[in-house]
Formats: sequence, C-alpha cells, structure tokens
Amino acid sequence: MKPRRAIKKLVFGDTLLPQEFTIGLEEPQTEIAVWLHGMDASMDVTYRYAPACSKPFVICVALDEAPTAKYLKGLSLQFRERGGAERVLGEIGLKLSNTASAAGPGLFLFEPRSSRNYCLPKRYLCAHYLLDAYTHWRSKSEIKMSILERWAAIVTFIRPHPVALVSLAGEDGGNIFPMNLMGTFGNGRFGFALRESRQSSRLVEEAGRIAVSSVPVSQAQVAYHLAGNHTKRSIVWDQVPFATKMSATFGIPVPVFALRVREMKVEKVHKLGSHRFFVARIICDETYARSPGLNVIHGFYQAWRLNGHSARLKASIAEDWFNKRKLSRL
Repeated sequence: MKPRRAIKKLVFGDTLLPQEFTIGLEEPQTEIAVWLHGMDASMDVTYRYAPACSKPFVICVALDEAPTAKYLKGLSLQFRERGGAERVLGEIGLKLSNTASAAGPGLFLFEPRSSRNYCLPKRYLCAHYLLDAYTHWRSKSEIKMSILERWAAIVTFIRPHPVALVSLAGEDGGNIFPMNLMGTFGNGRFGFALRESRQSSRLVEEAGRIAVSSVPVSQAQVAYHLAGNHTKRSIVWDQVPFATKMSATFGIPVPVFALRVREMKVEKVHKLGSHRFFVARIICDETYARSPGLNVIHGFYQAWRLNGHSARLKASIAEDWFNKRKLSRL
C-alpha cells in the first residue's frame, strides 16, 4: 500500500466517501425516521418537514400547534434508524427562526442551535470535520455556511433525500431540472427550496404551477445531466435526452420514465437567504411504477449502512460513480 493511501486508511478507515452519495430506494423511504423531541410528546415528523434554506440553514416543520415559550429551548430533531435497534444516528437542536410565522398555517421555520452526528466513530468524524472545514474554506462556493450549519446539513442527509425532476411550462417554452431539497407536510402540502441565484427559482415563482416527477435510479445520469438547466431561462423540449408526455391536469411535459408525478400549485414563496422556499398544494398525484427511485444521502450514513460489508461498500462506490457519470460518455 502506498504511503499516502495508508495514511488515508489510518485517518479515515473506509469512511472517505462522496458527501452526496446516490442510492436506490422505493418511495417513500422507510430506512430513517425523523422525530421531534422537546414537547409534551415526541412526534414522528418524517413526512412533515422539509429543508428550506442553506444560508441561513433553515428547516420547516409542520405542527398541529405552535410550540410555546416553555418548549422553545428544548426542541430537537432526532434522525433514527427505523426498525432494528432504532438507534439515533443524528440530532439537531432547534431554535425558532425570526421568519417562522411567514411559512403558512401550521408551518414553522427553525434554525440549528446544536448538531450531533453518530454515524461515525468520533476519531473518524473529527478527521472529516477538519477536512470539510479546510475544503469549504478553500472552495469558491457562492454559499458560505457556518460550521454549525454545515454539520446540521450533514445530519439532515442521514434521511434519504429523493431526487425529482421539476418541469414547468411558460411563455418562453418551459424548463426541467433536478431537485432534492423538498418534503411533505401532510394535508396535501409540499415544500421545496431552490437557489435564489438560479433562474429555476424565478421560473417556478412566475409559473405558479409545476410537475414533480420521481426519478428511477436507472435514470440517475439523466437527472444529473439536467442540472445545468437551473441556470437557463428555457429549454428546447425536443432536445432533452428522453421522451416526454403531458401531465394529467396541467399538461406540463414530464418524463415517460417517471415513477410518480405530482402536479402542484405554488401558494407561498419565501426569500430566506441563499434559497427561495416554496409552499405548494398538491393538485394531482399519480403513481405509474414501483421500483427503486434515485435518492441522495451523506457519505457518513452510507459508511454506517454498510459498515463491516467491504465488498458491498466497494460496489456501492462504483454504482455511485456510474450514477453521476456524464451522459455524453454513454
């Protein structure tokens, strides 16, 4: 073993994986449960919360009642293994955001006050945090998050994030692009976040109607290929690398390979910082097929999932590389 590789093995073990790791899971994911703690009774909010912004880092949670001052200092989200020993893999302490009342009825915005990650042994976790801090400092990213915000964001990606393709029709011809910062709130409501600096966020606000298509993991390369459309005002539909059909209600082009299509109307738009946060109402929800959908998780969680299974971990790394491969190489 070469010296550099040996040092990496000593410092990181088998945990030096891509931060955004792709896997296939059927919808809805059942691996991780998200629980809200700190009120009279703990609440499963796995399907009642959504990421809202990266800078500042904001999470939106749907609650039946507003948390009173009595509970505000003790609220936290726990990310637990569903089934098995139900181990806690991560935890984010919450503080109510100044913009909490703006999200809509029953929706509350929180920022992190603390973060803990239990996916990796402490010695590996510390090494990763040091590397992450150095890499983030060196990067030219337009979004510069604090250390706490980055740690909290990593914890949220313990819960698998589905990757969807958002399509819309407009005067300029429409567009289609991938998205993974999203979640449901119950009662037909849906939340998602798009970067403030990208054309895609403006297009969605202008259109007011979108179709959100679930992506089979077999089409991962196509989804990543479309990431560049976030910066485009419109596209030529005849040039997308797949066939399309019209959505049932709004007549918006959607991929023929979509596992599920949810058509929705945007009800509220919030400019929170680096992202615009959208609250929408689902108008039509159709499922066409049941098969593993494209999801992204953090590499820490993938290391935990396959700890002790070196061959499976190696195979998953190769699959992740294949999923992100440029479409032009096919």
